[in-house]
Amino acid sequence: MRQLYMGSYNAPVLTGDGTVYQGDGKGITRCEFNEETGELEERESIPQAQNASWLALPADRKTLYAVNELDDHEGTKGGALSAYEVQKDGSLRLLNCLPVMGAAPCHVDCAPAGKRARHVYTANYNGGSMSAFALKEDGSLDCLETLLQHEPRREKEHSSFTEAADVEKGKICSPHVHSAGVYDGLLWITDLGLDTVEAYRLDENGALCQREPSPVLSVRLSDGSGPRSLAFFKNRIFVSCELSNQVAVLEAKDGALTLIRQISALPEGTETESHVGGICLSPDGRHLYVGNRGHDSIAVFSVEADGLQPIQWASTGGRNPRGFCLSPSGKWLLAANQGSGTLSVLQRDERSGMLRPAGEYEARAVVCLLFL
Repeated sequence: MRQLYMGSYNAPVLTGDGTVYQGDGKGITRCEFNEETGELEERESIPQAQNASWLALPADRKTLYAVNELDDHEGTKGGALSAYEVQKDGSLRLLNCLPVMGAAPCHVDCAPAGKRARHVYTANYNGGSMSAFALKEDGSLDCLETLLQHEPRREKEHSSFTEAADVEKGKICSPHVHSAGVYDGLLWITDLGLDTVEAYRLDENGALCQREPSPVLSVRLSDGSGPRSLAFFKNRIFVSCELSNQVAVLEAKDGALTLIRQISALPEGTETESHVGGICLSPDGRHLYVGNRGHDSIAVFSVEADGLQPIQWASTGGRNPRGFCLSPSGKWLLAANQGSGTLSVLQRDERSGMLRPAGEYEARAVVCLLFL
């Protein structure tokens, strides 16, 4: 049996469209997943974990980090980050919780990759910022080392987000940092509002190399792309673009970051309102999976030398599939349907990469899935 953690919304939070979302989730839920049968069984939940919308584990799997996606946390403006000790049976014990000093943290990752984590990084969506924390020896949070604030961009062109007072002018593009992922000695940051993907150099301990960091790689996607989530394979970076419903394929080579192509994540002729969500690669890097919230499908792509080739749009059987992941064996894909409060289990053909439905479970307001 494999341990599976599910993060969900259970407290109010301001969404990207200006409305307040109140989820009815359980905070963090621990389940056991049977890799042979695809069956799932809930073991315990931690309702005190407020809006645990993203979870991360370092290489040693001894500590779990969960963002608390809030605009205010215990009297401090902005959300928080929590650290939990992973015990032998997979249960979690809270170590500590610190404010990130940015509103609505929605993503977290650990550094250095492949080693014992010494730093963690959060993407703060409403705050338009990234927070860097040092860690103690036991994996608990030590202190906030760096707060990297993205600034609004003034321009005459169309942009993904504009401040209400400047809509008529059309000159202000607001930052909305969505992902902070660690890969190949770099911290990769997407900004859904500024349409940018940037990479910052990390040292051998996973710390930012500069006191006032500046990106060593950067690319700006087409206006209105809305880069959201990241997947990495060799020197390729795959970016799900929420607002344009595309996947961007980037290449990091010879000290430059280049856009190879952007391809639609939806079938041709789709008229349903939809927004791209999560993204992940198969263990062998041959297939890419992208969630479509509205079309309510997982787009399956074959990874080619010159980009991506769509091979399937598999229905999740639920509404708004935001968070999903592959099982450690790669034989199953689990998708959390935020809109319908369900979790869909899809069996994966390891050769073709294609998916077929295999089961469904209740999973209220779940938006993140992570295997131990």
